[in-house]
Amino acid sequence: MQTELGLTLKRFVRVLDHKKIWLRVFKKKQLNTFILDMIKQDQLFDKGIDEDGDVIGTYSEYTEAINPEKVAGTHYTLKDTGDFFDSFYIDVFPTYFEINANPIKTDQDGDTENLFYKYGEGIMGLTNESMEKLSREILRLYQIEVRRVLKI
Repeated sequence: MQTELGLTLKRFVRVLDHKKIWLRVFKKKQLNTFILDMIKQDQLFDKGIDEDGDVIGTYSEYTEAINPEKVAGTHYTLKDTGDFFDSFYIDVFPTYFEINANPIKTDQDGDTENLFYKYGEGIMGLTNESMEKLSREILRLYQIEVRRVLKI
């Protein structure tokens, strides 16, 4: 390992720490935005589905009578005030990440409700389709980071 090739391989092994690369990839704001947009926009707002792909609920005629913006038969979006959507964040660890949010919703009367109790924690999870998209995006960003580290 005292050859030029041996020394180069030692350097590559030292700089190619997969945990460090993982953390660098997840520090990128674009990846965090990509993940949270898949949940908030693609799953909840556009389709009203949880991580299992199940519709979390639909508006009733009564709800529509109270609030015409919520059309009877259309899916819940959970974006009423935007507070729940704004509370989403990602915690990153050396080998995994967690998506979190504040599920406590306060209405105009000051009464609170826990959205996780009502709809399940799956409202902030990724569907299989979203996981596949995310896997491709992480792989793409990981490859870019490896090339950057190796200067190739």
